[in-house]
Amino acid sequence: MKLAEKFSFYSLRHASLSTRFALHCLVCIVILTVALWFIVSDYLITGILRREWETTAQYVRTEVKEFLTEEDFTTKDRKPVGKKFAALLRHITLMPDILQFNVYNPQGVAIWAAIDKQRVGRSFADKEKLQEAIQGKVVADISSLTQTGNVSEAKSVIRAVEVFVPIYSEVNRELLGVMEIYKRADPIDRDIRNARIVVLLGALGGGLLLYLSLFAVVRQAARKIQEQQENLLKVQSDLVASQRMAAVGEIAAAVAHGIGNPLSSIRAAAQVAKLDCDECEGPDLKHKTLTTLDEIIQQVDRVQKRMRGLLNFAKPMEPHPAAVEINSVLADIVDVLRPRFVEAGVNPHLDLEPNLPKLQLDANHAEQIFMVWSPMHSKPRPKGVA
Repeated sequence: MKLAEKFSFYSLRHASLSTRFALHCLVCIVILTVALWFIVSDYLITGILRREWETTAQYVRTEVKEFLTEEDFTTKDRKPVGKKFAALLRHITLMPDILQFNVYNPQGVAIWAAIDKQRVGRSFADKEKLQEAIQGKVVADISSLTQTGNVSEAKSVIRAVEVFVPIYSEVNRELLGVMEIYKRADPIDRDIRNARIVVLLGALGGGLLLYLSLFAVVRQAARKIQEQQENLLKVQSDLVASQRMAAVGEIAAAVAHGIGNPLSSIRAAAQVAKLDCDECEGPDLKHKTLTTLDEIIQQVDRVQKRMRGLLNFAKPMEPHPAAVEINSVLADIVDVLRPRFVEAGVNPHLDLEPNLPKLQLDANHAEQIFMVWSPMHSKPRPKGVA
């Protein structure tokens, strides 16, 4: 169990921002929705019941004024007024939700009962709801009522609401008595259930809308953060590459400077030797010596050109297109790579078209391209392979 909890905590900790927010936001919104449902439904149901009791009290008081007088609540002789209460019962039960009623005097003694006649004359002052009604409040209580006269099913148990309605005189607002009205609980339960369902659907709809809105905002923010992280990693990578290139450029510059000076000296010495060659004995020796010195100068120029490319490694050279003979470039490349060909035991042979036109391109860039494409430049070959 502990291992599973640790694994779930580790998974949640390493989840994405949108996933963690979705889980936390879902839990918070569910709690908020449930709390809102309880609070709003309780407030709404309390209002519905209060209005129901007040409406019932107003209806009963109106009917009492038409059927009864103030003396009917205070007279000692209850037999003559019994018919009036019975007539009021028949009229008031025309309202489908009202089942029956009992009547109490201000002292809590029953003075008339619709069904249980044994209640008459007994004191019910210990009933809490009755005492609240005697103090002037309209109160209600849900209970089970055994009904025998006002319902079609004899001796059937009907869930009813006891509504205690205080009755006052019209002149001095003196309390005449309290009527205990029994109303069917089913319609009230239906209204309460419908109210709870409506509030629940509203809370769920609002919570879902809030969740989707916040999730959309956070998901967009997560994407922005992800893009910024990717851009930051790219910038860091470019910065590292730039630093590496700068370091390579410094090394290349140092190497080129260290080699360039001796090459310049060699070229200068070769040029001086060409000037002194005029004193060579014999035309063949002179021609051979001049040819050798020209090759030395040519190779030094080629090496110096390579060194300039090395110096511009960290900062690529701008192309300078000019008319270039491709055959000459390829021949120079073969000459440069000839030591490697010899080492590998390869005899290079160029089969070139002699009448190729000159092309407008940068000779250094073209040479670099052909060098990269060269088989001997890409990887060593076994000896004897052409």
